[in-house]
Amino acid sequence: MVDKRKILVAVTGMSPQIVTETLYALHTQHQWLPEEIHVLTTQTGAENIVGSLLGDNGFFGRLCAEYALPSIRFDAGCIHVIKDNRGEPLADIRSPEENNLAADQIVRFIHDLCADEQTELHVSIAGGRKSMGFYIGYALSLFGRRQDRLSHVLVEEAFEQNREFFYPPQQSKMLSTPRGMRDAAEAQVMLADIPFVRMREGMPKLVLADGWSFSQAVAVTQKDLADFHLVIDCRSLRILCGDAEPIKLTEREFSFYLAMAEFRIMGKALVRQKSMNDDAELLKRRYWHYYRQLKESLRVRQLGDMQCLEKRFGDLDIQEIWKEVPTRIKNKLTKYLCDYAKYYEIESSGCKNRKQYCLAVEPEKIEIHYGEIKRFEG
Repeated sequence: MVDKRKILVAVTGMSPQIVTETLYALHTQHQWLPEEIHVLTTQTGAENIVGSLLGDNGFFGRLCAEYALPSIRFDAGCIHVIKDNRGEPLADIRSPEENNLAADQIVRFIHDLCADEQTELHVSIAGGRKSMGFYIGYALSLFGRRQDRLSHVLVEEAFEQNREFFYPPQQSKMLSTPRGMRDAAEAQVMLADIPFVRMREGMPKLVLADGWSFSQAVAVTQKDLADFHLVIDCRSLRILCGDAEPIKLTEREFSFYLAMAEFRIMGKALVRQKSMNDDAELLKRRYWHYYRQLKESLRVRQLGDMQCLEKRFGDLDIQEIWKEVPTRIKNKLTKYLCDYAKYYEIESSGCKNRKQYCLAVEPEKIEIHYGEIKRFEG
């Protein structure tokens, strides 16, 4: 079994100390060490991290050397600065608009890390503005797996927010505190584990269109499966499944899917048994009606074309198409919809020699936009 890549993720503001304090607590109390550390912060926060934690004399390097920690990746490339709508770094987060931008970027960052099943996250909510801690914690609730953890580092009051304190050193070091001179080596630094609801457990994977926001992620999570709808757009050969991005089908796939959608609306399931070929004939005519309109090379231009089309229709093996195309559609749906694909597939039921096929979507949830395509009558 391959070990998962351990990653510590934190949000920070004016107190970069939470990174070293959390790392110290993880090492001394939990015997858990990350292979890399990532921090989401503002431009001012990034400058504080570079100035106090990184570099030859930075407190991150001092902690690793003092406690003989193994190599941990934490450099300028691991600092992720929240940006505005123009892609410029935000110095601070003060307005509602900036707050929304922070939410989107923090939640997407956690989503992307959780999308890799070979990662194991420890997320800290200790730093940054309160809203940043909320968003990173909520993101883990949306996307977190069994292996992921959430925590808040607690520092003894005398050393809390002390700009000279970064972790308890092994050697005595006296610091000025509100309670007089105190030895930093004796400071109490504790990690509070925060239980959280893993919303993705027992649910299909959350599927989001490109450019999604935090509010859209929440809306999709709260959306009941019964609310998911299907839009079939004949003009673009695309199908829209709920709030996921449109899925492009080939002419064959689209014609077959459209025909099955119409049968679903009619409340009819089709039997593919060869000895009972009435359903196969019905499907063949409906499929061909749309395929010949959508396929550029099959559009009639003169009488000879019509005769050729009649021959093509006679030679059409709908059983072969029926065997192949639903699988192709299923694979494409799975690629875009993950676990939600099963709610939009062409599903089969019944015994082997008399299987029935129909679209999984409820009839009232299907919407067809025909555009210039002539609808099948019959």
